[in-house]
Amino acid sequence: MKIKNSLSVKVFLWIAGSLILCSFLIYGSIMFCLPKSYVAVSSQSINAEIEELTNTLSKTKFENSKDVLETFCSDNQATIVFQADGQKYQYGNSSETSSNKTEMLSFAQEIQFSDRVETYVLNVIAPISSSHELINALLKLLPFLLIIIFFISFLGAWICSHLIVKPIVEISEVSKRMAKLDMTWECNVKRTDEIGILANSLNTMSKELSNTMNELESANKQLKEDMKHIENLNKQQQYFFATASHELKTPITIIKGQVESMIMEIGRYKDTKKILPETLNEIENMESLVKEILSISKQELKVIDDMKPISVTDILKHTCEHLYPLAKEKNITIHQQIAEQIQVMGNQSLFEKALHNIISNAVRHSPINSNIYVTLSTQELIIKNEGITIPDNDLDKIFTPFYRVEKSHNKLTGGSGLGLYLVKNILEQHHFPYQIKNEDNSVCFKITINSQKLNQN
Repeated sequence: MKIKNSLSVKVFLWIAGSLILCSFLIYGSIMFCLPKSYVAVSSQSINAEIEELTNTLSKTKFENSKDVLETFCSDNQATIVFQADGQKYQYGNSSETSSNKTEMLSFAQEIQFSDRVETYVLNVIAPISSSHELINALLKLLPFLLIIIFFISFLGAWICSHLIVKPIVEISEVSKRMAKLDMTWECNVKRTDEIGILANSLNTMSKELSNTMNELESANKQLKEDMKHIENLNKQQQYFFATASHELKTPITIIKGQVESMIMEIGRYKDTKKILPETLNEIENMESLVKEILSISKQELKVIDDMKPISVTDILKHTCEHLYPLAKEKNITIHQQIAEQIQVMGNQSLFEKALHNIISNAVRHSPINSNIYVTLSTQELIIKNEGITIPDNDLDKIFTPFYRVEKSHNKLTGGSGLGLYLVKNILEQHHFPYQIKNEDNSVCFKITINSQKLNQN
């Protein structure tokens, strides 16, 4: 199983087996061909020596030829036999050439001496090593050769398998991490061949997959946030319309009771001239509430797409001036510390409505003879009214529709409970962070704005 599941072991065994097989084939070829080649080479060598001897004898006198022939026999371990003048001449040691361990080559060569015209036949018998000796010598070397063959084969197989398999193993590990969507890696195979191209392709694919996964993750996160926002909006809408129905039910019931009593002329309702103004007042309150509900419904469905630079400075000054008569009735002083030429990107009518609600709430809920501070800088807008605080339990609920800190639900003191809910929607659509908190026996409404101060010409 280890061999089956390991590419390194497979490549090592394949290369080692191939090298060993090639070595044995080469060794067998040498054992088969070397003896025959040796005989052929030895024969050619002896022939060359005999040719040279023939040339030498043709320049030598007969009586001086003995030294030449003995020298040849001594150098080549040969035996020379020839007949001249009815006598047999033999040179060399015939006992050495007749050994069982040697093979004999016999040559017949015609020669002449320089002082004679006759031609003599020279018989040369030269020994060569037996082919069996060569084979035995090779067999004696076999153990040593086997050690060398196996050592070189295994070493070569290990080096080749290491060079070939290592980058493939690294790429395999990388592919396993990719299968688990783990892209925190880089394939460090620095090669220019096909394996290097594969590694670079994996690196490129990893980066593209990582970018795609990050984009999908961001899109999924944004989708979850959008779904959560939509769910919250649906819950708010359900709560809003349920509360609106409840708020409208009270004035409708009052108006219905008054009209029925007037029709039936019960008690004081006989005097219709006195009761009708009260009924009209309830109708006006209900009309005002319906207008606020419709305004908020439109605002929730509307996407602000007509954003443009608007002057916060001018809006604040105009709002404070518009609310001055209401503040004067309660002897409230509005202190303005407004930076000049501050503008933001927004919808002027909606942003003005939000600021009007905030400042008018500050005026209506502040005690008589108190102070209101309106401060505008390039970073924030702060509206602070003194002499009153909001209970801590109500601070988290203050922006809930129809929620009133004043529990009597008196329209003259508590309002409809929709003003701050409208402010919340407008500021969120403008992407302005906001906060309301108690601070030193006062209520502070803070809006963070992305503004810029214009250069005055």
